[in-house]
Amino acid sequence: MIARQRPKTAKGFGFLSIEDETGVSRAIIHPDLFESGVLMLRKLRALDATKAIALEWQSVYTGIQIISNRITPSHRDSKGRPEWYDILASYCGGGSTPHLLLCDLGLDLEYSSGTVVGFCGAVFQHEVKAWGGGDRVCYAHFMREAVRKQLEVHPAGWVNQTMYRKFLPGAIGTSKGFETEGIGI
Repeated sequence: MIARQRPKTAKGFGFLSIEDETGVSRAIIHPDLFESGVLMLRKLRALDATKAIALEWQSVYTGIQIISNRITPSHRDSKGRPEWYDILASYCGGGSTPHLLLCDLGLDLEYSSGTVVGFCGAVFQHEVKAWGGGDRVCYAHFMREAVRKQLEVHPAGWVNQTMYRKFLPGAIGTSKGFETEGIGI
């Protein structure tokens, strides 16, 4: 999901924008990781051994896991890189509202239906405890370091403000509140 909207004029209806193969949310959250994912997918589609499967794969993520109606124990993701972001998209039915706990940060986030969270799963210990009934589905999107190494794609580094400069129109990048000192804008 890219966005969730509940305009007052929609008489209680909500609207979801579902992410397509271009990985728009990844491009916004971590542009370099998005570009690495696109390059990995192109390489997989060019290899005879993976071409058929890779042509069906419509995501820049190297892995997607569907977590349905289960508690997620506290953990860190060990197969990615610390500077990479995982994306979690939540669906909850039956009036339930699970909570995503980012233990290291002391955060308890309401994880209601339509919520999309991006964070460094290899850095921050996270979990979802019992949520009180109803259905819960989480779509976890992530990148695997082993795939990147096998395909010899340069790893994406940490996110910084210079990555977003090309997306900013006109003077926004130099306006008050946008950090520019020491980053060459």
